[in-house]
Amino acid sequence: MKEFSEIIMAEQAPVSCALERVIQTLPRSVQEIASYSLLSGGKRLRPVLTLLCARLFSPEITSQNPAIYDAAIVLEMFHVASLLHDDVLDNADTRRGKASAHMAYGIRPCLLAGDALLAAGNRQMAEFAIKMNKPELIHTISQALLHTSTGEIEEIALVGKILPCMDDYLSVIEGKTAWILRSACEVGALMASELCDVSEEDKERVASFGLNLGMAFQIVDDALDFAPESVTGKPIGGDLRERKCTPPILMYAESLDTEKRKDFERKFAAVPVPVFETLGHTSAHTSGHISAHTSAQTESIKNQDDSKNNFTESEIAHIIEEIVKNKYPEKTKALADSYLEKAEQALIPFSNHYKGILLQALQYVRERRK
Repeated sequence: MKEFSEIIMAEQAPVSCALERVIQTLPRSVQEIASYSLLSGGKRLRPVLTLLCARLFSPEITSQNPAIYDAAIVLEMFHVASLLHDDVLDNADTRRGKASAHMAYGIRPCLLAGDALLAAGNRQMAEFAIKMNKPELIHTISQALLHTSTGEIEEIALVGKILPCMDDYLSVIEGKTAWILRSACEVGALMASELCDVSEEDKERVASFGLNLGMAFQIVDDALDFAPESVTGKPIGGDLRERKCTPPILMYAESLDTEKRKDFERKFAAVPVPVFETLGHTSAHTSGHISAHTSAQTESIKNQDDSKNNFTESEIAHIIEEIVKNKYPEKTKALADSYLEKAEQALIPFSNHYKGILLQALQYVRERRK
């Protein structure tokens, strides 16, 4: 039986072919940015999960069945669209070792290209839903889009805040990361149901597998933020610098005494990148706690040069050192393990060898270094 990592490598070529097919259906004004973003590498985890979940029910599905690949890439299109938007919001200069798309093509074209990818993905899945008479396909991807965008908005609203509890963090990552993986797995089951009987219970099981795998994936990613740059290829402590309250940072905050925690929270609130202000948004375009929080962010930025209100580089280095020394990344991975166990439980009723490959995906996520 092939290892999960071998499956990922083996599926890169047919997945790329499917992406190239969909790029050709896009307007010419979008094709160059879409090609730059969709064909720039990556693990392609989402389409691979769609394929494996389809084969969990119908093992005969292969690269000779292009329709399943055309469906599998829809969630990858959504994922890449979200990256186009994220890189603008985060002012990210690079993505996967090369210039971010907005650095190469400009902010407005990239935001609109991301919108075009979302629209094209919806169109592609709608065609399958009509052809197969399966409106659940549209419902599934619509839920993914809704939860992803909501999760991203919640994350932005919480930048610079030390969360009251871990549940707030878990709510954000369920939306911004886990639901797309859930939907990728569910689409696989729905596509397989065209070839064989797939019960509602089994659809829910693979959806649960994907959701819990997605939760673990993001939690491990946030633990890796405090791994050495020589291992991950990314600067250590990026979430701390960007003021995103992930489990290692929350654990550190909870370890401080009252006075030190107040000082930490004040400096953590000095957000280096005012995302709404950067994009020209004002409080008139927002509402509720997001508007209020954005105003607080803007005010804090005025004080960035004041060391009393912002972390110095030496303080950031010290915080990172304390987080690593106290093994908060390892404790964060223990949280991920609880979701990997739930994902494993979801697959118990299945028996074919693709179950074994999906179980290897759990270890792949647990042990990944990038």
